[in-house]
Amino acid sequence: MEEAFAKIQIEEEEHGGLSYENEAEELSEINTKWCLVGRFLTKSPIDFQAMQHKMASLWRPGRGMYVKPLEENKFLFQFYHEIDIMRVIEGSLWTFGRFHLVPKRLKEGEDPRMMEIKNIDMWVQLSGMSSGFISQRVATDIGKYIDGDPNNFVGVWRDYLRIRVSISLDFPIKRRMKLKKSERDWCWVNFQYEAIPTFCFICGIIGHGERFCSKIFDAPMKIVEKSYGA
Repeated sequence: MEEAFAKIQIEEEEHGGLSYENEAEELSEINTKWCLVGRFLTKSPIDFQAMQHKMASLWRPGRGMYVKPLEENKFLFQFYHEIDIMRVIEGSLWTFGRFHLVPKRLKEGEDPRMMEIKNIDMWVQLSGMSSGFISQRVATDIGKYIDGDPNNFVGVWRDYLRIRVSISLDFPIKRRMKLKKSERDWCWVNFQYEAIPTFCFICGIIGHGERFCSKIFDAPMKIVEKSYGA
């Protein structure tokens, strides 16, 4: 009898359940309209309470905010007005202590726990370009172009152009690029990153400093080459 009763329970589980196929009402109580997922660029544990108070004091959201830990150094930030979330997105690089926060806006229906944050947006100055290469087209073609400074072509004599690019957190940043029209007509364009977060001058990856670079174990510190300058 016990075996038969257990079998009945299993069958009820298989054929039971609730259906919401014809429901028009949104069932989720989480409004993803004004949500960000943020990742701090550190492997050290973050003090959640201290971070929450610090970011609230920096952003000063007029309608308040809610913060939820997702995983190590990754958090969900929920706002309640477009002005508050855009203030964070359009603001400068945000930090908690020495750790930079990389925010990414949550799309409708996206699972915040599954969201990967592997890129950071920043302004890059393009210097050393010959006059024949200074154009909107060249600026657009250099890297994955996101936005351009509206003052790029105001005035005649500018030392550099500015573009906003999305930079991978998993690979070394680029130092320069070769622009070429012919064998004789070419130049190097040098990249200078504005307000770059914690950065390694040895391996070129954003997110850690020289002291924590794995390459220092490959050779004595005296002969470790630093490929990046100021």
